[in-house]
Amino acid sequence: MDTGVDGQVQFDVHRSSLAPAVPAGVVLRALGDLDMAGAPRLRSAVVTEVAAGARLLVLDLTGVDHLDSAGLGVVIGALRRLRAHDGDLRLVCPESRLRRVFEACDLDRILELHADVDAAVAEATVR
Repeated sequence: MDTGVDGQVQFDVHRSSLAPAVPAGVVLRALGDLDMAGAPRLRSAVVTEVAAGARLLVLDLTGVDHLDSAGLGVVIGALRRLRAHDGDLRLVCPESRLRRVFEACDLDRILELHADVDAAVAEATVR
Protein backbone atom coordinates (compact mmCIF):
# COMPACT_ATOMS: atom_id res chain seq x y z
CA MET A 1 0.00 0.00 0.00
CA ASP A 2 1.39 3.42 -0.96
CA THR A 3 1.56 5.85 1.92
CA GLY A 4 2.28 9.54 1.90
CA VAL A 5 4.61 11.55 4.08
CA ASP A 6 2.00 11.72 6.82
CA GLY A 7 1.52 7.93 6.75
CA GLN A 8 -1.97 8.02 5.20
CA VAL A 9 -2.83 5.71 2.32
CA GLN A 10 -2.59 7.48 -1.04
CA PHE A 11 -3.59 4.64 -3.37
CA ASP A 12 -4.55 0.97 -3.25
CA VAL A 13 -6.25 -1.57 -5.51
CA HIS A 14 -8.59 -4.35 -4.32
CA ARG A 15 -9.55 -7.28 -6.55
CA SER A 16 -12.70 -9.39 -6.66
CA SER A 17 -13.90 -11.96 -9.17
CA LEU A 18 -17.13 -11.74 -11.17
CA ALA A 19 -17.39 -15.55 -11.50
CA PRO A 20 -19.71 -17.36 -12.00
CA ALA A 21 -21.76 -14.52 -13.61
CA VAL A 22 -18.83 -13.53 -15.84
CA PRO A 23 -16.19 -16.30 -15.66
CA ALA A 24 -13.33 -14.20 -17.11
CA GLY A 25 -14.42 -11.04 -15.29
CA VAL A 26 -12.68 -9.12 -12.54
CA VAL A 27 -13.43 -6.00 -10.52
CA LEU A 28 -10.55 -3.76 -9.52
CA ARG A 29 -11.52 -1.19 -6.90
CA ALA A 30 -9.20 1.80 -6.84
CA LEU A 31 -8.91 3.72 -3.58
CA GLY A 32 -7.18 7.06 -3.06
CA ASP A 33 -5.38 9.28 -5.54
CA LEU A 34 -5.05 7.91 -9.07
CA ASP A 35 -2.15 10.13 -10.04
CA MET A 36 1.53 9.78 -10.92
CA ALA A 37 2.17 7.96 -7.64
CA GLY A 38 -0.83 5.60 -7.84
CA ALA A 39 -0.88 4.94 -11.60
CA PRO A 40 1.92 2.32 -11.62
CA ARG A 41 0.09 0.22 -9.03
CA LEU A 42 -3.09 0.18 -11.11
CA ARG A 43 -1.15 -0.49 -14.32
CA SER A 44 0.54 -3.47 -12.66
CA ALA A 45 -2.80 -4.84 -11.43
CA VAL A 46 -4.32 -4.56 -14.92
CA VAL A 47 -1.34 -6.28 -16.56
CA THR A 48 -1.52 -9.10 -14.01
CA GLU A 49 -5.27 -9.63 -14.53
CA VAL A 50 -5.09 -9.63 -18.34
CA ALA A 51 -2.11 -12.02 -18.27
CA ALA A 52 -4.14 -14.31 -15.98
CA GLY A 53 -6.97 -14.42 -18.52
CA ALA A 54 -9.36 -11.62 -17.53
CA ARG A 55 -11.41 -10.50 -20.52
CA LEU A 56 -13.79 -8.17 -18.73
CA LEU A 57 -12.35 -5.73 -16.27
CA VAL A 58 -14.63 -3.50 -14.26
CA LEU A 59 -12.61 -0.63 -12.85
CA ASP A 60 -14.45 0.82 -9.87
CA LEU A 61 -13.41 4.44 -9.33
CA THR A 62 -15.93 5.08 -6.53
CA GLY A 63 -13.11 5.33 -3.97
CA VAL A 64 -10.87 7.59 -6.08
CA ASP A 65 -10.29 10.98 -4.49
CA HIS A 66 -8.18 12.55 -7.24
CA LEU A 67 -7.61 11.70 -10.91
CA ASP A 68 -4.97 13.34 -13.10
CA SER A 69 -3.47 12.78 -16.55
CA ALA A 70 -1.29 9.89 -15.33
CA GLY A 71 -4.41 8.15 -14.03
CA LEU A 72 -6.26 8.80 -17.29
CA GLY A 73 -3.29 7.33 -19.15
CA VAL A 74 -3.51 4.11 -17.15
CA VAL A 75 -7.24 3.85 -17.83
CA ILE A 76 -6.67 4.29 -21.59
CA GLY A 77 -3.79 1.80 -21.44
CA ALA A 78 -6.05 -0.71 -19.68
CA LEU A 79 -8.68 -0.33 -22.41
CA ARG A 80 -6.08 -0.87 -25.13
CA ARG A 81 -4.57 -3.89 -23.37
CA LEU A 82 -7.97 -5.53 -22.87
CA ARG A 83 -9.12 -4.88 -26.43
CA ALA A 84 -5.86 -6.31 -27.76
CA HIS A 85 -6.81 -9.52 -25.90
CA ASP A 86 -10.44 -9.52 -27.12
CA GLY A 87 -11.60 -8.09 -23.82
CA ASP A 88 -13.32 -4.96 -22.60
CA LEU A 89 -13.18 -2.37 -19.84
CA ARG A 90 -16.11 -0.93 -17.92
CA LEU A 91 -15.72 2.03 -15.56
CA VAL A 92 -17.74 2.60 -12.43
CA CYS A 93 -17.71 6.34 -12.00
CA PRO A 94 -20.69 7.64 -10.01
CA GLU A 95 -19.04 10.87 -8.83
CA SER A 96 -19.87 13.82 -11.09
CA ARG A 97 -16.49 15.45 -10.42
CA LEU A 98 -14.69 12.41 -11.90
CA ARG A 99 -17.21 12.01 -14.72
CA ARG A 100 -16.48 15.61 -15.74
CA VAL A 101 -12.79 14.73 -16.17
CA PHE A 102 -13.68 11.96 -18.64
CA GLU A 103 -16.25 14.18 -20.38
CA ALA A 104 -13.83 17.13 -20.69
CA CYS A 105 -11.40 14.86 -22.54
CA ASP A 106 -14.21 13.25 -24.61
CA LEU A 107 -13.21 9.92 -23.11
CA ASP A 108 -16.84 9.22 -22.21
CA ARG A 109 -17.28 8.53 -25.94
CA ILE A 110 -14.93 5.53 -25.90
CA LEU A 111 -15.28 4.39 -22.29
CA GLU A 112 -18.49 3.12 -20.78
CA LEU A 113 -19.21 4.94 -17.51
CA HIS A 114 -21.57 3.23 -15.07
CA ALA A 115 -23.16 4.21 -11.76
CA ASP A 116 -22.20 0.97 -10.00
CA VAL A 117 -20.60 -2.44 -10.47
CA ASP A 118 -23.97 -4.16 -10.88
CA ALA A 119 -24.87 -1.91 -13.84
CA ALA A 120 -21.50 -2.55 -15.49
CA VAL A 121 -21.82 -6.31 -15.06
CA ALA A 122 -25.47 -6.38 -16.18
CA GLU A 123 -24.55 -4.72 -19.45
CA ALA A 124 -21.66 -7.13 -19.94
CA THR A 125 -23.88 -10.19 -19.50
CA VAL A 126 -26.52 -8.84 -21.92
CA ARG A 127 -24.11 -8.59 -24.88
